[in-house]
Amino acid sequence: MRTLGRGGMATVYLAEQQSVQREVALKVMSPLLASDEQFGERFLREARIIAKLSHPHVVQVHDVGMVGNQHYIAMEYVPGGPVMDRSGTPRPPAFALRVASQIASALDYAGERGIVHRDIKPDNILLREDGNAVLTDFGIAHASDASRMTRTGTIVGTPHYMSPEQARGQKLDARADLYSLGVVLYELLVGRVPYQAADSLAIGIMHITSPLPRLPDGLAAYQPLLDRMLAKDPAQRFQRGHAVVAAIQQLQQEVMEGRPTVAVPQIEVAPDAVATQDEPTLGRIDEVLRTPSRPRRAIATSGRRWRGVLVLLVLVLLAGSLLYAFQDSLRQRLPQTRMNAMLFEAAQALEQGHLSRADGQGARELYLAVLAQDPDSQTARQGLMEVGRRLLQRAREALAQGDPAPTQALLAQAEGLVLPSADLAELQRQLHALQGQEDTLLELIGQAREAAAAGQLDGGGDSAIALYRQALAADPGNAVAAAGLREVLSQLLAQAHRALELDNIELAAQRIERVAAVDPAHLGLPEAHAALAQARQLRASHADTRLEEADALLARGQLRPPQQPNALDIYQAVLAQDPNHARAREGVRAVASALLAQAGRRIDDYHFEDAGELIAAARTLAPELMAVAATAQRMEDVRERRTQMLASRPVTETDASLETLLQRADTAAAAGNFLVPPGESAYDLYRAVLRQQPDHAQARAGLAGLPDRILVRFEAAMTGNRLGAARDALEAMGVIAPTDSRLLPARQRLARSWLAYASERLGAGEIARAADAFDQARELDPSNTDLPAIQARLEHARGG
Repeated sequence: MRTLGRGGMATVYLAEQQSVQREVALKVMSPLLASDEQFGERFLREARIIAKLSHPHVVQVHDVGMVGNQHYIAMEYVPGGPVMDRSGTPRPPAFALRVASQIASALDYAGERGIVHRDIKPDNILLREDGNAVLTDFGIAHASDASRMTRTGTIVGTPHYMSPEQARGQKLDARADLYSLGVVLYELLVGRVPYQAADSLAIGIMHITSPLPRLPDGLAAYQPLLDRMLAKDPAQRFQRGHAVVAAIQQLQQEVMEGRPTVAVPQIEVAPDAVATQDEPTLGRIDEVLRTPSRPRRAIATSGRRWRGVLVLLVLVLLAGSLLYAFQDSLRQRLPQTRMNAMLFEAAQALEQGHLSRADGQGARELYLAVLAQDPDSQTARQGLMEVGRRLLQRAREALAQGDPAPTQALLAQAEGLVLPSADLAELQRQLHALQGQEDTLLELIGQAREAAAAGQLDGGGDSAIALYRQALAADPGNAVAAAGLREVLSQLLAQAHRALELDNIELAAQRIERVAAVDPAHLGLPEAHAALAQARQLRASHADTRLEEADALLARGQLRPPQQPNALDIYQAVLAQDPNHARAREGVRAVASALLAQAGRRIDDYHFEDAGELIAAARTLAPELMAVAATAQRMEDVRERRTQMLASRPVTETDASLETLLQRADTAAAAGNFLVPPGESAYDLYRAVLRQQPDHAQARAGLAGLPDRILVRFEAAMTGNRLGAARDALEAMGVIAPTDSRLLPARQRLARSWLAYASERLGAGEIARAADAFDQARELDPSNTDLPAIQARLEHARGG
């Protein structure tokens, strides 16, 4: 129905799904990207990710598929548009908090399914008609169960909304999306993003190093919430989206009740991260102090007090006797009490996740201490089995993360415990394989560093770029290799800048293109592209000045060496810097045409050797010119005719009367035979008279009048729409009077007629005729502004 938006990868249309008569947002991938399987996979991956998310604040997908070579996704149409308009007007705090809460809920739901959006910004948060916010555009999202479309270390996203770890190119999780949501909340409240700079590199550095942004005094109540969402360290942020929702609800309640804002709840900590409590506690002392003491009973009489004392003394003596009599039995029971305490401490350590500790207070060490005193303790054996199981699980997780050192330490702690030998052997085998891979990675990175230090940055398998890319292919998450590769690419960009300083634009362009091919998101590319464009603009300006000088030399007839200065040297110098410079290429063609004109005059004077050299020079400069072959053929014809005439001499210039030659010249001119046939053309016959009598007035007048006769013939051909005859007339004009001021306008006029004919033939489907007409027009007037449009139509008609 209409276009809603357009990007580099796809166009979004408002369309109607006719089967159910509903409006949808139809996202269609650009046909230019259809041949790239990676873009197609990334496009369809977005649909698969959104299809997993059935949430009220995530855009819904209705259909996905492919028609021909066009991928499409039919999604829910959200008519409210982006949550932030282009005016930058701050939104009411209630609205901003509601949007942040709804999107945090959607991010929590996505995070539970292992999906990181990676591009949270106002343009990707739309408003439904009821005012509710919905999250869209999962084009660069990462799903943990999907193949990675970007490498770790590659920066993706929008710079103004990137988390610090995203700006560093590090591995991301759901906390990065919560940081970006914090930036969106700040922008909704204030009307602008917190960090602004001239380029994306500076913005990324500000996200990493600048202090947390402060809200205006009137919005200070929301500062604690933003501080937590925008914490530089992911561990200090909200860990889940539901925590953001809870904090916003609490904040809204406090603001509504008019109470001062309290600190946002503390970060929820995983069980493994609980701090070790080395000292025992006595409970809450305030509860102890609040417990009432028992009232003392008064002793009725002093006699009763003494009787109590006597009874107590008897009991003490009896207890001492019993202790002495059963001291051996009691001595055996005391260690058992200590073992029970150790078993209790071991169970607590196991529950808190302290599997093994160097200070002996880990579950492993405590259970082993119990078994040292009581080898038959089943509780200790079962505890050790559980400790071993958890150690193996942690070892597997460390192995999956590619960390050999923690894995080796965990396996060492698990040795000697009651564990399946097959599990231990398999983990040891995997660890050895990982260590071998780690050794290979270290070797590759070492070789890459040596290559970079030696200046061998690119080119060949032993270059720094090739070696770092090998390391990243083996371990895409290797931060050292990623940082090394970025540094090498930065050195290439530095070489590009130095080349620009030396006006070596070609070398600079090669370096910049190489960096873009390896890492399109490199932060130094925008500056390098801008410097390259500026250098090209300066060169173009300088080239225009030099070309004006060359055009003036061409008009004065200073065509080529050994004349100094000459037009050809300047045209070729410009082409050496820019081989596709249209004006310089046309200048070389003009030099070639002027040389052919000189050759024509040498042919008329029967100086065939000089004429041949001029024709050869013109052929070298512009072999595509049709006049090259025509002039060469004319020279051969004149040479042959002169040979025949000298041999038979039926009618020679010597014995033929001037009147006869003049009559034949006038007849040829009247018939339009200005240049052909050789020897019998008007041009040749008038010059034959002048060779016998250089001051012959009638012959000079006839020769001088040929350009006028040619233009009359040209006008007649144009009126009759005989474009071929008009072209022949101008070719004769170019040989006879190449400097005539009327020649250029006539060529431009004929070129326009050829282009009109080409357009007409294209409309009729006659591609071959249209192409011939286009070539005629381009040869006549290469600077015609209509040429690109006709060429585009031709390429489209040919299927290009």
